[in-house]
Order: sequence, then structure tokens, then C-alpha cells
Amino acid sequence: MDKREKGEWGEKIAQEFLIKKGYQILEENFWTRYGEIDLIGQDGEYLVFIEVKLSTSSSFASPLEKIDYKKRQHLIRVARYYLSLKQQEVDFRFDVVAILSYQQQNKIKLIKNAFLC
Repeated sequence: MDKREKGEWGEKIAQEFLIKKGYQILEENFWTRYGEIDLIGQDGEYLVFIEVKLSTSSSFASPLEKIDYKKRQHLIRVARYYLSLKQQEVDFRFDVVAILSYQQQNKIKLIKNAFLC
């Protein structure tokens, strides 16, 4: 699998996991000129912007370590753009789904409200 295929595979795993947790998925791979958000969903009263991080090595660094200041700012810009398009005033948050796929086993971790705007 190339990097794009791995990303798509990870996002499908994350999507299935989130649906089982009660999320409603509204958008997949939301693209703008500002960049992309992997998934956008609804969790109760919250609109949730979801970043998926897939690791295929045995060392499972914190997914938050992979989301540096620049990446957070990028996600915030895309989220603001999405909200302006939808003209919605809703409570929202940023969640991260971390997937460790190693030796044909998947471990999934959900980090709700991973960072603030």
C-alpha cells in the first residue's frame, strides 16, 4: 500500500470505530484551499472535526506529538471555513483517532477535545 491508500484505510477504520461510538459522520476528506480535514462528524450536540493518525510501527508515539502547532492552526482554519460555509453557530471540538496497526492487529484510541481553538 502506498501512503494515500494507507491513509484511506485508516480513515475507514476510524469511521467504523466512531459510528460504533455513536458518532454520525457528515463529511469525509473535506478539502478546501486551506487544506483538508479527515472526517467531520456529529457527537451529541457537538460538531466534531476529526484528525486520523495511523501508525504501522511498534513504537506508538502519542498522536498529539504528531499534531504540532502548524498542523493545529491548519485544522482550525479549515474548521472555521467549514463553519462559515454552513453558516452554523454550534459547539464544536477537535478529536483525534489514533490507530496502531502492527502485526495484523489494530489498536484504536479516541482523544476527545484533543486541542482547543
